[in-house]
Amino acid sequence: MSAIAEKESAAADWVGMFAEGWANPVDADTFCDHFDPWFDDRVRMIQPNLRATVGRRAFREQFARPLFTIVPDLHGIVEGWAASGDSVYIELRLEGTVGRRRFTIHTCDRIELQDGKAVERVAYLDPAPLLKAVAASPRVWPRFIRAQLGNLRRPS
Repeated sequence: MSAIAEKESAAADWVGMFAEGWANPVDADTFCDHFDPWFDDRVRMIQPNLRATVGRRAFREQFARPLFTIVPDLHGIVEGWAASGDSVYIELRLEGTVGRRRFTIHTCDRIELQDGKAVERVAYLDPAPLLKAVAASPRVWPRFIRAQLGNLRRPS
């Protein structure tokens, strides 16, 4: 198998796993357990309005647990993908409920692969639909604030 064919196969495998992981996660820990074998030990996660996380434990503690605390029914549907070299681009539609407010966010994740494992994930998204649902759900505010306090970007 050529190097290009191997990269395309690794990208397709990764997208299949990604789609399966987001399809119907039970909770934050189950979600992270699904992704753990596909992430490098020092995977770097970057997304808007949050401090970058490094490592699988940080992904679990600083991203997944706070997110699923606020949106326990969060799930995603892969709408498309492409690969170029070691980069995989995945279009994802995230849906969930905050309080009684349903929301949808469209995102594009860029995953950098090395030996079939993600070494970096950058999410490109507009969090406004989630923030609007939170703003309209006062009972959620304390959980949202607690979840965000540890994730605010530190000044450079």
